[in-house]
Amino acid sequence: MRNGWKAAFFTLLLIALIVPVVLVSMLFINPSKGKWDDSRLNDTVAGEKLLSVETDKEKVEEILNKEIKKKQPNLDLYVNMRDDILIKGKLPFMEREFPYQISFEPEVLKNGDLLLKEKEIQVGLLPLPGKEVFQLFQAQVDLPEWIDVYPNEESLHVKLTEMDVKKTYKVKAETFDLKKDVIRLGVYE
Repeated sequence: MRNGWKAAFFTLLLIALIVPVVLVSMLFINPSKGKWDDSRLNDTVAGEKLLSVETDKEKVEEILNKEIKKKQPNLDLYVNMRDDILIKGKLPFMEREFPYQISFEPEVLKNGDLLLKEKEIQVGLLPLPGKEVFQLFQAQVDLPEWIDVYPNEESLHVKLTEMDVKKTYKVKAETFDLKKDVIRLGVYE
C-alpha cells in the first residue's frame, strides 16, 4: 500500500511540474500554422503600385482649387470640370487684368501624367489664337513647378508624377474620363 501512495504522489508531482512548463512554452510558440513570411516588411520596390484611387470630377476640382489657393494664394486661377477642363482667371498685361477662359481636353500619357490640349481660348469676349495667349500665360502666370506650358502645342503638361505627395509617394493618372465622370489615379512608392 505504501508503494501505491508513493507512486501516486510522484505522478501528481510530475504532472504539477510538467503542466506549467508546457503552458509557458506554448506562449512563446508562433501560432501560425505556416511559416511566417516577413521578407516583404523591409523589402519595398521603388515604383511599386500601392493602391488605386477612384473619384469624381467634383472632388478633383475641389482638391485642385484648394491646392492652388494654398500654394499660391495670389494666383487668380480657378479650375472647373464638366465634360472638359475649364481654367478661368485674370491675366495681367500692360498694368491691366483681362479675364480669360481656356477649355482643355485631358489626355492620360503613358507615364501617368496629364496632357491638357487646348480646345478654345477666350480673353474677355474675344476668341483668340492659342499660341500667343499661351506665351503670355507662360510669361505672366506663376504656375506650380509641376505644370509646364507649351505655347507651340497649345497645351499644358500636368506632371502628376512630379507632385510631392508626402515626399515618398508618386501619383499617376490611370483614367481621366470627364464625360463618364471616372477619374482613377494610382499611388506608387
